[in-house]
Amino acid sequence: MTKLHFKTALLAGFAATLFSTPVMAQEDKKTEEKSSTESWRLSTGINYSSGDYGEPIDTKVISAPVGLKYKNGDFSIRVSVPYVRVDGPGSLIETPEGSGGGSGRGRGRGGDSDNSGSGSANSGSGRSGSGGGEVVDDNVTNVRSKRSGLGDVVIAATYSFDLGSDFYIDATGKVKLPTASTRKRLGTGEVDVTTALDFVKEAGPVTFYVHGRRKFAGKPTGSNFRSTWGAGTGASILTGDTVTLGADYDWQQSSLAGNKATSDITGWASFRLNSKINLSLFGSTGLNSNSADFAGGLSISFKLN
Repeated sequence: MTKLHFKTALLAGFAATLFSTPVMAQEDKKTEEKSSTESWRLSTGINYSSGDYGEPIDTKVISAPVGLKYKNGDFSIRVSVPYVRVDGPGSLIETPEGSGGGSGRGRGRGGDSDNSGSGSANSGSGRSGSGGGEVVDDNVTNVRSKRSGLGDVVIAATYSFDLGSDFYIDATGKVKLPTASTRKRLGTGEVDVTTALDFVKEAGPVTFYVHGRRKFAGKPTGSNFRSTWGAGTGASILTGDTVTLGADYDWQQSSLAGNKATSDITGWASFRLNSKINLSLFGSTGLNSNSADFAGGLSISFKLN
């Protein structure tokens, strides 16, 4: 099957999954989910992405993030520490943080889950699409193809403003700490700061959102890295008590000046296994040559209190 046919089939599958599911709104459950109870949640998972990014051969990235999230009312803060393995010529600019289903999409998804993003675990400030991080072709040669190690640690905090009529604005700040190896090209070696806003509207069991962000990138000496803009939109639907399905689109400027922006579409599902455990899955495909051909993964989170 060609890449074009594969992407077409994947997009059709996302659309069919999202819109063919019966709507069974649970208003009492949504009331419970908006409660201001203090909580701690631990999450882990695995993510995979593959793409050529303008090179003759593909770069494959596998990441296993571990995150801890604290939530109190409308405020939440999360720390993510990933282990990554890269196989291919591309350089990893932004470490994958978690599965699909980004900021603003936690509402109506079966509880205080941790399934954000591109972002994922992105808390609204990372790649809200694939969750596969950012890989670029920076024309570096004579570097070992296979390498692995600790990725960049990410700290993200979000405050949600309730404007009434089931409309919200989520404001997020994120800091990427340069813990990944620059010698192995697992990171830039610089601190990045990202700010983001999500405009979220709930309509019964359906949630819609529009997302925008600005990453202020640290620039290593001699590099042509730049600060970037990103944006996304999407929707999710709560189907019964425990399952939420969603689809997202994400656009992101490349960190390398002169490279095309990435463009991704993602389908995801979140399952509330019980009162403390959530499982989520996502699959994503890029719409141009600078995006991953495919990204996918799963995460599981455990409420600690």
